[in-house]
Amino acid sequence: MNKFYYFLILLLISSCTTEVETNEEEDNSATGVEIVFEQGLGENPTQFVANWNILVNEISEDEETLLYFSINPDEVQWTSTDQNILFYQFGLSENPQSNFILNVLVSNQIVEGVEFFSPVVDDEFTAQRTRLFFLIIIAMSDDSLNKEDRESVLTKIGLYDEVDNPVQMGGGVTINNVRYVIEPVVDKGILRGVNFYSTRVTN
Repeated sequence: MNKFYYFLILLLISSCTTEVETNEEEDNSATGVEIVFEQGLGENPTQFVANWNILVNEISEDEETLLYFSINPDEVQWTSTDQNILFYQFGLSENPQSNFILNVLVSNQIVEGVEFFSPVVDDEFTAQRTRLFFLIIIAMSDDSLNKEDRESVLTKIGLYDEVDNPVQMGGGVTINNVRYVIEPVVDKGILRGVNFYSTRVTN
């Protein structure tokens, strides 16, 4: 079984049997606890980071999860003096091959979109993290979507589609003036990672 199919199977397993932190993202009707957060697109970079961390705190009480998925404001860096892209890397203390990279796209001090890179690693834990990152980004893009709506975005962009070749993977969808796109990162026929984009669409 090649790495591409293994990665897709892990994501499917994660979506069906390993809700872990994402179960806590529900409105928790059984406990009456409602997840309260605000989206980050359309806000300034400082508020985007703050909203991201608020959401992470809302969906999990596990200290290790909080530490991994939260953004340390002191480690967010501009990629150039133009201050158009903010760069952040998750998992620096772990295996460098499983690092996740977030680029925050900024125009006139407003966050217009994000670019997210997920590595393809043959373990279920990384697949779970990948899916949760995608769901966090969707929530940060549009806080009007509920849990089912966010899952629907992943389906509509083709994350779970079965394809014969990794270059065929991916797609896009526009919902509520937000464009979501997933595309494979392929090198010499081997799937090395997945890029996930979320950007505001202006009429």
